[in-house]
Amino acid sequence: MTKITGRVIVSAVLFVLLLSGCKMPASKAPETATEEMKTTPIRIQTDSPKAATPTESVIPTDITPEEVVPTPTNTLPPTEVVAVPTLTRPAEYTLKEGEYIFCIARRFDLNPDDLLEINGLGPDDLLSTGTVLQIPQTGTWEGEGRVRIPHPTGHTVEAGETIYIIACDYGDVSPEAIIAVNGLEEPYDLTVGQMLNIP
Repeated sequence: MTKITGRVIVSAVLFVLLLSGCKMPASKAPETATEEMKTTPIRIQTDSPKAATPTESVIPTDITPEEVVPTPTNTLPPTEVVAVPTLTRPAEYTLKEGEYIFCIARRFDLNPDDLLEINGLGPDDLLSTGTVLQIPQTGTWEGEGRVRIPHPTGHTVEAGETIYIIACDYGDVSPEAIIAVNGLEEPYDLTVGQMLNIP
């Protein structure tokens, strides 16, 4: 027997052995027994308001109760409701620092001419702090300009401003309303840069 013949015989035997060992076609993947499959537990969150029962979710057994982190909620804290004092016309009003005749007419929804007339004043008269004004009980502000700055809004306090000056700047807002919504206490001192809510 020659070397070439021996090699051919050995090659043929190996080829036959390889073919006999392969029981499945090469195009089909080998199947894994069901009991050998491994699963990874997952938690599925749904939008359903119904609470999940133990049979509806798979929870890993290797997590201790201390490791479970509660899911945060999107609940907002309750909003505090502040009662804003109702603005009514008094029979008389004492001017505070920074207030003037047209400021008072805007605030109490008065016709400025009626306010000037009942107090015997002219439009150019300068009034000092502490002046007591008689307030007419009839008439309303005529035309535009009662609201000088749109509100509700936020207001940053500037140097020299008081609650009374700020109320006059907005027109139809009372100092008492600003005091109430901001929880201010007497003597109502303000600091530069302080933020106020204007109702």
